[in-house]
Amino acid sequence: MKSLKTIFTLFIVSIIVFSCNRDLTEDFIATEPIEVEYKWWILTHKNYASPGIYLYNETTSTIELELSLPENLRSPHALAFDGESLWVGGNGANESIYQLNPETGAIISEIKNIETEGIALLDGYIYYSNYNIINKIEKNGTLLEEIPTVNSSYNIPDLAIYNDNLFYLRYSESGPVVKLNLSTNKETIIPAIETSGTYCMTIYNNEIITTSVLNEINHNNIRNGLFISTHPTPIEGWITAIAPYNQE
Repeated sequence: MKSLKTIFTLFIVSIIVFSCNRDLTEDFIATEPIEVEYKWWILTHKNYASPGIYLYNETTSTIELELSLPENLRSPHALAFDGESLWVGGNGANESIYQLNPETGAIISEIKNIETEGIALLDGYIYYSNYNIINKIEKNGTLLEEIPTVNSSYNIPDLAIYNDNLFYLRYSESGPVVKLNLSTNKETIIPAIETSGTYCMTIYNNEIITTSVLNEINHNNIRNGLFISTHPTPIEGWITAIAPYNQE
């Protein structure tokens, strides 16, 4: 019996020694938390302090770039970024949607006679809100589809597209964000979000991003609307739109 115990002990020790001498990378992969950089394009209104388009790094709390607005854009309210160009629009009379160079702000193209408060992009198409209708157009302005909304208020202040779902904002302190399935047009109000004065919204990293009247950036869970965090910004004036810099 004693000899059996000795053999068993030597067997266990040999396994431990063998394991310790192995390259752990063969069987074990160390995983590090993925750090997400939150960087935004932020639009501020022309009639208030510091109008323009800002590239703002929320992670480092720094403004990395500031662009001037198109001269003829009267009431800037809509902003989107497709990774190559900025798209900005307004809700003034006879407004246009402008395609801009994101490095210089120079106008690349113009879609005339479109008044809007929100722009989103998907598969090369532009979606924009016009009162309580969402319009799908080509980048030359050709109308492809009108999508009526059920839960919107009088007009839709902003919209965003994420994973083939369109999210739009409405004037409501309870449930201000609505998810619209682009395949079925079925609408679902995102619960739990309660806000006052929210005027712009985007989606990034499975989070609903909004700004407050104090120009704070708020993060909420995309599925249940639960609050995650809020961060102040040094942006002055009236923020009317926000869009992710990083494309997912």
